Amino acid sequence: MDRERQTFELLQLLGDDVAEVVLSRLQPERAAMLRSGMQSDKTRRSTIGRQRAVLDDFDCFFQFALKSLPKESREDIEITNSDFGSSSASVAESSDVSPDTDPGDDADNSTSATSEQSPAAAPKLTGIPLLDLQTLSVHQLALALSSEQPRTCAILMSNLPAKLAGDILSLLKAENQNLVMRELTKEQHAPEVLIERIAKATFVRARQLPADPPDTRDHADRVAEVLRSVPKAGRRNMLAVIEEQDPDLAKSLLTRIYRFDDIATLKKTVIQRVLGEIDSANLTTALYGAEQEITDAVFANLSKRARQTIEEEMQFMSNMTESRIQQARDSIAEIIAKIDMESE
Repeated sequence: MDRERQTFELLQLLGDDVAEVVLSRLQPERAAMLRSGMQSDKTRRSTIGRQRAVLDDFDCFFQFALKSLPKESREDIEITNSDFGSSSASVAESSDVSPDTDPGDDADNSTSATSEQSPAAAPKLTGIPLLDLQTLSVHQLALALSSEQPRTCAILMSNLPAKLAGDILSLLKAENQNLVMRELTKEQHAPEVLIERIAKATFVRARQLPADPPDTRDHADRVAEVLRSVPKAGRRNMLAVIEEQDPDLAKSLLTRIYRFDDIATLKKTVIQRVLGEIDSANLTTALYGAEQEITDAVFANLSKRARQTIEEEMQFMSNMTESRIQQARDSIAEIIAKIDMESE
């Protein structure tokens, strides 16, 4: 196949939108010649074998060109090259790593993370990229596609089961969801060989990523979780040290360490002090839908009249929003934190 015909086929594989982006960066005369050639070449039929050869040739040329660039430029291109349908680095990698290869067969295999799993737990692969993708978790797939172009995501998702595609879409960032959804509304006509390449590259990249949901808690949440497991005396000392270095973080931690549910675990004298500082309306709202043990702990430390009043008010409560309930519980958690940290 001559070089000119290869160029026409490659641009056609990319799709009209991406091809136009490529052509817009060429000299006007060269771009015009290629557009004309593409139009006249559309009537010629191309085999899957020839399309694969075009993509293989592009991979070889791209990797050669990539190695001749400075490291900084190389990294930028690896990140932004997904207009091709998937990053060329991943496509090149997928050419060397077959999806039906056992991760434990090669110590240098890029799927070393998967090879740590016991062979019995590893799902059987078929060697068909679109099917093998379905052996991975939705979190791996969403993370692998998070840096891809919307059109690339749409091409792949339109060839996956609807439920799986929807689950992946729901895990993408909001701005990416909108862009991918816009592409999904368009009818996708990607060649079979390009779909295969995208699926294979996504599989190779995704299987190296953690299968579990990422820890989305911020730094303060993680520190607070650790401090909750520390005895109160030690926790008080640690918070004092943190307060010296970062007063705002210390205040934030205090409201995260303690929760409304903790009221059921406090000593009777502490519960009574907490209830003495809680607004009646807030307490009623916070108790709405609460666990029985929490309600029992509160009612056991209220007078009979106060308990009856709250019970009557709760019977008439309706359309109480989750945010309002959480707001009331958070305000009580702050009181619990203050009193419990002051008590011995």
